[in-house]
Amino acid sequence: MATTTAAAPGAIARVAHEIKRPYVQVFGFLGLVTLIEVQIPSLGQTFHISETLQVVLLMSTAAAKAALVALYYMHLKYEPRILKLLPVAPLAFVILLLVVLSTA
Repeated sequence: MATTTAAAPGAIARVAHEIKRPYVQVFGFLGLVTLIEVQIPSLGQTFHISETLQVVLLMSTAAAKAALVALYYMHLKYEPRILKLLPVAPLAFVILLLVVLSTA
């Protein structure tokens, strides 16, 4: 025979609210960073920022956004460290490949 336990009134709603909070914060931060990314080219023209620096800024913000999505929305934040570092190896290979091909 199955037994059930009653939760305190509002306990489930409180826990659900606590779980949603980081996701909403990350979503807001991703939106803010996206707005900044959209403005980088126009700011580059206004403040005479080189195209190379603009590309570096855009790639850096894109990498930060990808990391946040992977950590929170793909739940890698709660995984062992080795699983968090697993995507770094192919990324390092791609960066090395881009550097080698750009100097050739």
